[in-house]
Amino acid sequence: MSAFAEMVRPSLARIGAPGDGYATDGDPYWGSGFFIAPGWLLTCAHVVGKGGAAVCRGESAMSVTWLERTRADGWAERTGTGTARLLAPRPEAAQAVRDRWSFPDLALVRVSGADDVPCLWLADREAGPRTPVGLYGWSVQTGELGIRHGDGEIAGADARALLLTGSLPVGGLSGGPVLDLRHGSVIGVIKGRRTEDGVAVPVTALSELLDLRDGGRTVREVLRAHDLHHLRRLEDPSASSPFPAYPDWTSFQAELPGHAPPVTGIGAELRTRLYGHLAHLPPPAGAGEVVHLVEDVKAQVRGERLLSLVLRNVRTWREGAGLLSGLRTLQTGGGGTLVDLDAVLLYAAKVARKTAWERADEVDPARLGAFTSWIAGQAAGHRHWAVGEAIRALLEGIDDPRGPIDDRHGPIRNHQGSSDTGEGEEPLAPEASASQPPAPYAVRTDVLVKVGAPMYDGRYPWSVQLMYDGRDVTPVAADDRGVRADELVRVLREPLARALSQGDHGEHLAAVEVFLPRRLFDLPVDEWQLLSEPPGAEGPVGDEDAEDEFVDERAMPLGMRRTVVVRDVRRNAQAPSPEWRRRWNGVRKGPLTAETLHGRPAADGHPPGARPGGRFAYYGALTGMANEGVPVYCGPVGSGEGLAAMNDALRAGHPVVLWRRDRHDHEECGAFHRQAADLLKAARHASGLHGPVRDLRIRLADADTARGYGLCGKIAVFFDPPDRPPFGAEAMRPPPQAAPGG
Repeated sequence: MSAFAEMVRPSLARIGAPGDGYATDGDPYWGSGFFIAPGWLLTCAHVVGKGGAAVCRGESAMSVTWLERTRADGWAERTGTGTARLLAPRPEAAQAVRDRWSFPDLALVRVSGADDVPCLWLADREAGPRTPVGLYGWSVQTGELGIRHGDGEIAGADARALLLTGSLPVGGLSGGPVLDLRHGSVIGVIKGRRTEDGVAVPVTALSELLDLRDGGRTVREVLRAHDLHHLRRLEDPSASSPFPAYPDWTSFQAELPGHAPPVTGIGAELRTRLYGHLAHLPPPAGAGEVVHLVEDVKAQVRGERLLSLVLRNVRTWREGAGLLSGLRTLQTGGGGTLVDLDAVLLYAAKVARKTAWERADEVDPARLGAFTSWIAGQAAGHRHWAVGEAIRALLEGIDDPRGPIDDRHGPIRNHQGSSDTGEGEEPLAPEASASQPPAPYAVRTDVLVKVGAPMYDGRYPWSVQLMYDGRDVTPVAADDRGVRADELVRVLREPLARALSQGDHGEHLAAVEVFLPRRLFDLPVDEWQLLSEPPGAEGPVGDEDAEDEFVDERAMPLGMRRTVVVRDVRRNAQAPSPEWRRRWNGVRKGPLTAETLHGRPAADGHPPGARPGGRFAYYGALTGMANEGVPVYCGPVGSGEGLAAMNDALRAGHPVVLWRRDRHDHEECGAFHRQAADLLKAARHASGLHGPVRDLRIRLADADTARGYGLCGKIAVFFDPPDRPPFGAEAMRPPPQAAPGG
């Protein structure tokens, strides 16, 4: 038996019907699984699904059997009762066993009597093609139930699936682990075999279970228990097992060639201790919390920032450290100095500081103190003096509650690279005081949704992108074939939710900038929801007496939580005109004044059935407006007079326009224009506009509140600054979902 097989053997389990013979298909053996934390088994959802809907719901039990080394150096079977806690996807209540299960096809099972079982080590990042792998599990295909394994390599990978090739194992191993033979870590869960290739689920897909109801709590509990288990085994090999004959995974991995320089400077013991400390901290609020810390660390250690974010659906602090593994300085022609140890220690210090200042009431001071002491000990005598100094600066006064911190430290100058970090464009979303423009802002990330001109069949191509620091664009998703206008909100929900999770960090909620053809300007983009209904809600929405009501911000209209604006997709495809730049500088400085889009007095409103004037009929009045003037229109602008006037407003260079996108009675126009004028007066300048608009949308959402304040209409905002992002600087295609890593 190979060293890997010897290490994996006590952590493998077979899953089947309970001892009373209960099974929907008459087969007592369903598949494999493996322990990832004391008492927690990871397997495939389709393996659990063989027990039927009641087993999937956790109402009926399953049998879980594993091997334990005896004192006579043999192996004995132990059996416990397993209860399904999470499945993704979860079958409907009356659904029979599926023939095919969609991804991620993962399940977490709680096993009684298994708290002392050794657990495998989970990878903290995705693996790339050509990674050598070992596959392990139980099988009956040879006629006898037993543990089988095979070797192979990853032929291809993305965020959803691993394609395996090579000497693949026999059937029946579904739910078993796929090990990276370079690093000794689990990178996948065996899903099945298709023709000549095998298919596995990346273990990083566990993050998808965080979106299930109660999924976040359970998955974080399991991952925390996983990291603390390996830390205990490192400190005391007999702590988790009555038989110290099982070596701990940390010691085993330290002897593998994949962890020797120059692949990484992060040793297995340091990583285990780091993850053990991180396990005691409150989790990050979302992927953006982790991604932005990683980007800050990369820029500081390398001395130069790359031109796009690293897109990863990371939800834990440990995954952020994994993204820094193997980091090198940027050098022309490739190569570069290995700096991942510097980066990981700096990252740990930033996480500790962020937690101490923003989440102090959620962390045990003693645990935090132990973490900061450990980081300081690692930084002491560090080979790079500048790195050690930066870490000590972060840790200094970490328990001093005198005020907010600034994590934007300058680059560490002990490595090669430029020291120019630069400043971005003026921010889109933060509100400023009413008396002065906003001060320079921290690095922020916003979301760009682009809907192209309609094709011959009436379908609109679309893309979703992230804009980092007002300049750099990272593609998230795109569809050149397009969809019809009424399908846009449905198809954009998932990629938009994914992008926003990457953009939100700290106190920053990513803004949503929607580039549209002008005939679609009246789309209710501020009312789009990332979920059509709150998942798993126990009662009607708004029922305050429902104790178990599931609150999910994704079910709220976007414009009630964050800045949502419309931009012009056609104008932004060209270099900015002088008029556009001049008027942008005007509204940027303010004070803003309300004008009318059609050039008539506001009291004239928008008469029913108003027909557009001739070509350039509105251009003269719009050109004559002051640069600080904001055109306002009491009606939709996707057709008729509104569209003609909007076209002339864009020709005249106007970057900000307000209008009412819903149909209404003409008598309400006077109130709407007064409402818009008050809003612009409160904002004073362009960057101050978004807070009052969001507040207005919140008030308008409740009919009683709107009537009480004399408010009316569905307000839309055209907010189109030039050079955001800089013209011609966009990346057009989404990147591959997976990247090489251990």
